[in-house]
Amino acid sequence: MNFKSKCRVENKEVGIAFNLSSKANKTLTLSAKRAERAKKREGKLRLEDHLKRFPNWSL
Repeated sequence: MNFKSKCRVENKEVGIAFNLSSKANKTLTLSAKRAERAKKREGKLRLEDHLKRFPNWSL
């Protein structure tokens, strides 16, 4: 795979689905309202931020 095709693959977005606890859902909902964003967008931004700041985090 050359660099050009590798970049295309890395920039492609994928969809994911998962369940949240009711407490996490409430926190996300309130955060989205404060930021005037949709809850889906807020969740995406928060997940991307966490993965950038803690790329090698494990339990």
